[in-house]
Amino acid sequence: MKYFLFTALVLAFSIPLKSSGQATIAMPTDTISLGQAAPDFTLKDINGKNVSLATFKGKVVILDFWATWCVPCHENFPAMKKAVDHYKSDKDVVFLFIDTRERSTDYVRLAKEDMAKNKYDFQVLFDEAGKEGKQDKYYKIFGMWGIPTEFILDRNGIIRYKLVGYDSDLTNDQRADGVIKQVELVKTLS
Repeated sequence: MKYFLFTALVLAFSIPLKSSGQATIAMPTDTISLGQAAPDFTLKDINGKNVSLATFKGKVVILDFWATWCVPCHENFPAMKKAVDHYKSDKDVVFLFIDTRERSTDYVRLAKEDMAKNKYDFQVLFDEAGKEGKQDKYYKIFGMWGIPTEFILDRNGIIRYKLVGYDSDLTNDQRADGVIKQVELVKTLS
């Protein structure tokens, strides 16, 4: 069963991806687009330390937006773990898991419990409060309409790939391979 529409948007210069029949959603026109620089941010990590996107300039960065209550996010994590493990020794690839849109004020504890329970060693950051006081500032700045959402940024911080949702028809290996292939394509750009 599909929980979210699976959308693979192509790299900014239109490298085609095999769609296998999934629906495609057009990005809203007032949001960040492929080929644009990702907005810089400094967010707290799971240990309370500030982490800035700018410090990863020169590296390929994968941003994975998720929430502790999001079932498809959790179902996508085993595939993301495989991708993280694939690049564990590659110092030029960084994964940042940005917890966003939480419903509980105790989301830091919930995220820590999630990571510990599932033995994920993800680098977790926490989105900030937006204009309405909800924990969704960068969720909105990046122009998302659902989670999980992943962005792959090239070495210059340009958004080259965006994946919205979770495709339950794919295995964890297939989803991980898809991320790895896109990272490898982005690595060739810069």
